[in-house]
Amino acid sequence: MFLRRGWTDGLPVVPPTVARVKATLAFVDRTAAAVLGEVEPLKGLATIEKIAANAVMAGCRPEYLPVVLAAVECVLNPAFNMRGVQTTDENVTPLLVVNGPMARELGVNGSFGALGPGWQANAAIGRAIRLVMHNIGGGWPGAVAFAGLGQPGRYTLCLAENEAQSPWAPLHVEAGLAAEASAVTVTRVEAVMNVTGGLAEIAGVMGSAASGFGILWSGRPTVLLAPAVAAECARRGMDKDDVRRFLWERGRWRREDWGTSWLTQRIVANRRWPEWVEEAARAGDIPAARSPDDIVLVVAGGDIPIPQNAYCPSWGFPPARIVREVRLPADWTALLAEARESAAALVAR
Repeated sequence: MFLRRGWTDGLPVVPPTVARVKATLAFVDRTAAAVLGEVEPLKGLATIEKIAANAVMAGCRPEYLPVVLAAVECVLNPAFNMRGVQTTDENVTPLLVVNGPMARELGVNGSFGALGPGWQANAAIGRAIRLVMHNIGGGWPGAVAFAGLGQPGRYTLCLAENEAQSPWAPLHVEAGLAAEASAVTVTRVEAVMNVTGGLAEIAGVMGSAASGFGILWSGRPTVLLAPAVAAECARRGMDKDDVRRFLWERGRWRREDWGTSWLTQRIVANRRWPEWVEEAARAGDIPAARSPDDIVLVVAGGDIPIPQNAYCPSWGFPPARIVREVRLPADWTALLAEARESAAALVAR
């Protein structure tokens, strides 16, 4: 029935019974009818109750709801451009990065296999955002959403930063939050492109047509940096700014390829690229982002000697890296302990 009515992403769902939704709402201190905003393009009201129902459907445990709400606040921010993301013919999707104690408490994985499969919190939290976009915003494929091909990340794309193995301050601290805070960061990505090797190999992938739409819209690409690469950079005395500068300077689209690209010939033929792109082309090759600061750098993945990084090219406007602190109820510790006891009792049976 859910599939026939267009209420799912194609995968089975957990029925959002009244009891399940009520149990989930117990993990927040906001009223069920409170509205976080309108979800474009159909402007459905994102109430706490509706978000909780979609979280249940996605397979979220009740204690995941505070993180889901923070992520919804991110994608409802005008900087995310929900209408554009929902209706474009590009394959863009939100990427969620969870930081702080909540990532550890809920088991959001930032290490081996962080992008899946096998991790309930990663899979369900990311999927909950997709179902909110689908069911409340009306992002139905082929009817409202015209992504030409789509991508697996449009089911779910969520991970934690591997703070334990990062030599640098985590993403949420860079954004100005306290280290002990928990937060969700959202960027827009068109793909997750695996890159085996070090900074030079990542830069080689960035300096290609894969970055084209991000360059066109002055986007903020995301780089998921393997712990081994981060550790090597730190040994060489490089901080995050140094890494971003390296990638910005080396990850450049050859001017000749840019000038003959499909984007230049077919999309920008009757207008100009952004001024910073034109200026870069006059001087040489074109960087994958307007400035080094526009590169979002996240340490993630397992610590293995053949490092697996990922480049996530951006799409759309305005440039987006949106951060929201996770809001917890006053009795969070007791609620979480009770949830763990209930889960243990089920396992014991």
